[in-house]
Amino acid sequence: MKKIISSFIAVIALLVVTSCSTKFNVGAPYKNITVIYGFLDESDTAHYIRVLKAFLDQSKSAITMAQVADSSYYYSINVKIERINMLDTTNRDTIHLNRVDLNKEGYQKEAGVFYTAPNYAYKFTNALDPNYFYRIVVTNLVTGQVDSANSPIIDDIDYSAFYVDALDTTVPKQNFIDFSQTTNSSEYDLTGGYNTPSSYYFYGQATPVAVAQAIIRFNWYDSSIIDHTLSGHSSDYNVGYLPIASSGGIDFPISDLSLYGALMSGMGIAPANTIRLLDRCQFFVYLSTPDYNTYYQSSLTQGTGLTGSDIEPISTNILGPGAIGLFTSRGLRTGRVTISTATVDSLLISPLVAAANIKGTIYH
Repeated sequence: MKKIISSFIAVIALLVVTSCSTKFNVGAPYKNITVIYGFLDESDTAHYIRVLKAFLDQSKSAITMAQVADSSYYYSINVKIERINMLDTTNRDTIHLNRVDLNKEGYQKEAGVFYTAPNYAYKFTNALDPNYFYRIVVTNLVTGQVDSANSPIIDDIDYSAFYVDALDTTVPKQNFIDFSQTTNSSEYDLTGGYNTPSSYYFYGQATPVAVAQAIIRFNWYDSSIIDHTLSGHSSDYNVGYLPIASSGGIDFPISDLSLYGALMSGMGIAPANTIRLLDRCQFFVYLSTPDYNTYYQSSLTQGTGLTGSDIEPISTNILGPGAIGLFTSRGLRTGRVTISTATVDSLLISPLVAAANIKGTIYH
């Protein structure tokens, strides 16, 4: 599991929060609503799936219940992954998931109203294969209820499948970022693509990708002109989301002025007696599925949290009589990109970033 959390994951986390709200009849008896969510990523060495239950009890405070792990975890369920052949939908094999405490796996839960320990999820470490789709099956051993969902795998290991031009040496003339112009019409194009194999088939879909997200991380060092000490810093610029057509092409046009503004906003005014030295940028380009895109678009319409129009997300790909959530996959390409010489020269003299006191680069 990657420690870089994009807003893909942040949006999904709202499923748990919005599963506890006033849509449910407060006079109704206690009822379990299963919440399942997880992103499969081929490049991860461990895969974690959250299986929770939404809670409501007429006789107890929701705040009190939120502090008790029993209110949000099942203790008698079976969780397994079935690997399904795309061509004939037969079950190739079955993987049984073990429950683990994410706090002990290196993913600490943030403090707040909700309990912080234990922090359970279900884990498996098998390598993922984009030639199959994966089905999660959750069986409640007390009630017999079975919930499931299917997900294809986005190939982010084979760079001929998922590529970003600025990161791939096959396109050497594009392996830098240039935003040296400050005219209203100048822009930098962050480009790439996803090549879906002709053998791909998943419930009538032509490709596993439907949406992309790009993030540019600006890296720099603060250098003291008094004692010459260096301290590293970074700031992320979320370029946003981009629908992906069946052709798989990726093209984020980013205005140069937006990049100047993002850099200045992230760096801020230089402290006294401090100069700034730029390091290489880092690109993060995510891809996700039609199921995620449907959920994301629904959340924009519906709203989430306290201002949401409804308690349950109006989009869920979990199949079951009392289950909600999202089980899908994502892909990530990331790498460092050199800032062009022309851009560095421009940043040294541009009034748009003068207060940041940029004086050069940390690299040569």
